Amino acid sequence: MNLTNKFKHYKLLILLPLVVISACTGVRFTFSGVNIDPRIKTFSIEPYVNEAGDGPATMAFQFTDDFTQYVLRNTSLLPAEQGQKGDIEFSGAITGYRVTPVSPGGGETQQTQQQRLTITVKTNFINNYDDEKSFEQGFSFFYDFSGNQTVQSVETEAIDVIFEQIIYDTFQKALADW
Repeated sequence: MNLTNKFKHYKLLILLPLVVISACTGVRFTFSGVNIDPRIKTFSIEPYVNEAGDGPATMAFQFTDDFTQYVLRNTSLLPAEQGQKGDIEFSGAITGYRVTPVSPGGGETQQTQQQRLTITVKTNFINNYDDEKSFEQGFSFFYDFSGNQTVQSVETEAIDVIFEQIIYDTFQKALADW
């Protein structure tokens, strides 16, 4: 038996007991750091709202949709029935959307070399099985871009990058036992 086949057999010997234990106890094992109570089967995400007053009109809808898709891709949880609350609940608002100069330019024009778009999202998380894990917290991230670009020219990419990180941070805070 060559070394590759031996390694495959060792992996099976290690993983098989985990699968058996998981099936017998109802404990979910994940390799992403997520630890979801086996009683939790459903989630709900109330539509986020834009309280920032700036940004694209569809920004809050995009955040809600991206967050829902992220939970569906990274867990075995199901969305709660329409109009029902899930075993875990998310709701919140985009509370900040601002563009600030990062590094001033030199010379006569004093054009900014870099600008930063920062978005803040406040999330209220409710765990209906363990209230100690519930929280309300703001999550923020940024995207830097060249000072000779307008925020509108980078906005789509910037929002995608920022939301990806905020969703990851929110998900980890809610569902990972670190």
